[in-house]
Amino acid sequence: MPGNVAIAKVLMLQSLHGIINDVMKFNQSIPAISVILTTYNREKLLPTMLGSIKRQSFEDYELILVNNGSTDGTAKICDDYARFDDRVKLIHLGENTGASRGRNTGLAAASGEHIAFVDDDDRCEPSMLSFLMKLVEDYNADISMCGSKNEFPDNRHEVYFVCDEPFQFDRLDGLRGLLARKLYNVAPPTKLFKRSLWDGLSFPKNVLVDDIHVVYKAFERATSVAVWNKPLYFFKKHDTNMTAFIHNRAMSPELLDEYIDMYQKRAKYLLERAPEITADIEGSMVDFMKNMCAKIRSNEIKGCEKQLEFMQKYLRWCGHELK
Repeated sequence: MPGNVAIAKVLMLQSLHGIINDVMKFNQSIPAISVILTTYNREKLLPTMLGSIKRQSFEDYELILVNNGSTDGTAKICDDYARFDDRVKLIHLGENTGASRGRNTGLAAASGEHIAFVDDDDRCEPSMLSFLMKLVEDYNADISMCGSKNEFPDNRHEVYFVCDEPFQFDRLDGLRGLLARKLYNVAPPTKLFKRSLWDGLSFPKNVLVDDIHVVYKAFERATSVAVWNKPLYFFKKHDTNMTAFIHNRAMSPELLDEYIDMYQKRAKYLLERAPEITADIEGSMVDFMKNMCAKIRSNEIKGCEKQLEFMQKYLRWCGHELK
């Protein structure tokens, strides 16, 4: 009888040991960060970003590399890169139906505790992931952010949301900062998100600029936001950027329509969930329309007369007369 009890204890210990080992293996298989990189026909630019990710000092990450139906040599570059790094999850999509499909595919494949997005035509410093993760740990943040620079074809560099001190915001102040666009904006690169913020969220299809429609929803869920705008990410500016109109005189009525529609939908969404910042929500829309009206008039942009009239009427309705 005593022998049977002893055997039972040994078997129980062995079983427990096996369970613990399985749990440890499971935990070890979950990376701290999933980096999502969607690419399309960037055979000349993609190697730079891939090299930036490869050189990260923070090694506990997986790279979700989504080839979004490229028709040039991009697919081979992806294959060659994935062959020599087992942290890469490579996904080839048969055709390009928009950047949003690639990002949503990346989100679905991500297993990390945090999510980072990078663009295939940019680059980042080797310390970026480590820096963002430390901010998360130091401030118990759901979202952390670094600063950036814009790089232009003529080798000019322009600081973009750069400051010398860290900031921590609660949910409402984090949203205020997003609306004000003085310390940061909606662009996913430069940011590290807690994975759960994206549960149930996706980038919309059939839009020209997908991030403006969804990133504010992730911010609305964040209870703590940490910002230290050291320039660790570099946006490469060229004519094929969808947001090129910010830096030049280009503007299409279709893109302007999309921004106007987004601002209205964002206002409705946030007013329902964060009425405490009503003034900030309304002020953000007014500032956007003032800036766009001024840009259309000063640059004599053609084709946006209907949008200009709409924005002017809205501003007059809000009591803002334009000069």
